Amino acid sequence: MSLSTLYAFLGHDLLGNVVATALVAGTGYLAKKIRARARNRNDRTHDTHQ
Repeated sequence: MSLSTLYAFLGHDLLGNVVATALVAGTGYLAKKIRARARNRNDRTHDTHQ
């Protein structure tokens, strides 16, 4: 599937709009989980540079 076909599908089709919304929401959720996991891992490490 070419990018122009994908863009036309996502831009003009109701189902495409739902899929695009789900992709954006899923990407945001995944990024949030990755940041939280990295933050939690960093909080558990001890700072040896005192």
